[in-house]
Amino acid sequence: MPRDQPKEQRAPRRDDRHGADRRARTIRLSTVGLVWLAGLAAGFFGLLGAAAKYGCGGSDTGLACRTSGSVLGVLLIVVVIAVVTAVTVLSHARSPRDTVLIGATGLVALGLCFVAARMLLDTI
Repeated sequence: MPRDQPKEQRAPRRDDRHGADRRARTIRLSTVGLVWLAGLAAGFFGLLGAAAKYGCGGSDTGLACRTSGSVLGVLLIVVVIAVVTAVTVLSHARSPRDTVLIGATGLVALGLCFVAARMLLDTI
């Protein structure tokens, strides 16, 4: 392509295309990393909720002190793993806008899991 053509008509330079790819990759890695960290926090409290039964006294009657509380804690852990996996898989080969939207949805779901795990722990 001749150099005397206007800049708008020239094909994008190789560096420009890689810069856009690098930007999209950075957004994806940042979003997925943030979701993984939130998943670790929510999963940790879910694990505490599942194991809370073993820290209860004989006269404690809270939900976390019963078998059903342990089951709810395990279900919270399963949901956290599913959300983190879904965000990681679904954000692959998407536009930056879609990646951020998927990540934000995952963060909201993990936030709800975190709140549910904290509520379960509050029943001790």
